[in-house]
Amino acid sequence: MQSFSLELYPSGQIHIALYINVKNSAELKKRLLSHDHELKYAFIDAKIVVDKFQLLVAVNNAVHYEKYSILKTHNVHSEIVYNLSPTTNISESLRRFGISDSTNEIVVVKVGGNSDEVRSHLNTLIDGEESSLDELSRFADLSSIRKYYKIGSNIKDHEEILNMIVESIAIKNVN
Repeated sequence: MQSFSLELYPSGQIHIALYINVKNSAELKKRLLSHDHELKYAFIDAKIVVDKFQLLVAVNNAVHYEKYSILKTHNVHSEIVYNLSPTTNISESLRRFGISDSTNEIVVVKVGGNSDEVRSHLNTLIDGEESSLDELSRFADLSSIRKYYKIGSNIKDHEEILNMIVESIAIKNVN
């Protein structure tokens, strides 16, 4: 797990963890859908994440929207998942970028909290192994990423793909 500070959230930390070989994603999804208050995290399918910078842009947007009380979803954590998507359809965004019953690799984002407490809590919630965020690109499903972000197959460079994703996230809510 890595922790980050954001300019918009100087008093708190953002914690991001990658879990692999997850065996209880169906249970986690069911608990999320029932609004289980113990799950104050963003649970993201790792297959649509190419880099932690992609996550930080979505987190920054969500924290900004929360600060100004303009969230489009129920809370900052679902807003993170929503902000990863280039579309404004909330249901589609949560379905495509959130976890499914068969998700094996999960990225978890927590806004606030103590890193040791967050890690400890996640280890009790998730039946899987924590892995380094440096491994994210290993699990990326480029065909899904290309489809969701409308990136042509002629673009091969990792940095160029990441830039296109970040641009899609950044301009999503520009009016």
